[in-house]
Amino acid sequence: MRLLAQLAAIAVLIGGATMIFFVLVWTKPEAAQRPASEREWIVDTVSVKKTDVRPKLRLSGRITAARDAELRPLAEGRVIEIGPNFYAGGEVREGDLLVQIDPFQYAAERDDAEAALAEAQASLTETEAELASNTALVRFDREQETLRKRDLDRKSKLKGKGVVAETTLDEARIAYLAARETRVTRGQTIKRLEAQIGRLQASVKRAEVRLARAERSLVETRLVAPFDGVLVDVSVTIGKRVGANDAVARIVDSERLEALFHMSDAQFGRLAMAGGVKGRPAEIIWRAGDTAVRMSATLGRTQGEFDAASGGVWIYAPIRANQNTVGLRPGAFVEAETPDIEYANAARLPEEAVYEASRTYVLEAGRLQEREVAVLAREGGDVIVAGDLNDGDLVVSTRLPGIGPGVKARQRDVAQ
Repeated sequence: MRLLAQLAAIAVLIGGATMIFFVLVWTKPEAAQRPASEREWIVDTVSVKKTDVRPKLRLSGRITAARDAELRPLAEGRVIEIGPNFYAGGEVREGDLLVQIDPFQYAAERDDAEAALAEAQASLTETEAELASNTALVRFDREQETLRKRDLDRKSKLKGKGVVAETTLDEARIAYLAARETRVTRGQTIKRLEAQIGRLQASVKRAEVRLARAERSLVETRLVAPFDGVLVDVSVTIGKRVGANDAVARIVDSERLEALFHMSDAQFGRLAMAGGVKGRPAEIIWRAGDTAVRMSATLGRTQGEFDAASGGVWIYAPIRANQNTVGLRPGAFVEAETPDIEYANAARLPEEAVYEASRTYVLEAGRLQEREVAVLAREGGDVIVAGDLNDGDLVVSTRLPGIGPGVKARQRDVAQ
């Protein structure tokens, strides 16, 4: 009985507490609701000024050499001497010795060629003298033959008169025939000597060619710098044997440098339609640590075809002479600036002022109004736009979440 009484008391207490809770909830006073206030954004603005705008194209690229050459000795042999600046990065002048090949064999071939030429010239001189002598005797042979013929004719007439004996006539006839034989033989000798002189002249010519080759081969044992420049890829030392046409180094003309940079299809197309790319001025910027070296250049040739991988074309810009290019070497990364085309009646805005590449918002009477624009070009952190904008419009340059027409805002500099 006692347990039942305790359970009944607990149930009464719980029920009473529950009834009290519901009474309090039902009788709770209603709080007065305040209307939500509209948020006002504080924004930065840019005043629109429409004018003719010519932005700069900012491109990136690298330095290349307008002229370089692979150095190969044209003579083979052992290296016995190298130039004092023949090392990677060494600066050389045109004509400086780079590599000296052992000239002993080539000097011997030259001396042998000189001796052969002298021998051929001596034989030619001797034969020419013999020809001159025989040519001079031809006149005497003809006179001798004429006299013998006259004597024979005279004795033949006297023989008919019985004055001259037969033996005397025979002696005159023999003398005439001997004189005639001498003349004919002399003519054959002259022709033989003339032919011999032709062969000797050819021998002299071959000896001269041989000597010229030997002298050239001797000269080619000295490999010299073809122009002023810097050496790279040096691969030979004293004592090494090199073959003809073995590459020993490469020389780069450090005075004639070009900037090679990439231009997109759109950029190249704009400039091409506006008069072409070649001849446009450019400024090359080489950032050496904290120092920016600026050099003047001119857009020159383009590569033969568009680069499908990069979606553009590579353009060379020769750097003008007599500028501060000390320390600049091929391979250095550089920036390039060149004028873009001129956009008429356009406005320059911060990139943050354009949403989705076609919308801006103008602050009018404390509210934002949407305006449609077209982005014509980009320059640094700015965009060049044309569209539904007027001079003096205040374009919002602050990025706002949920921005849209009708949003309440005011300029930062007039914020209360």
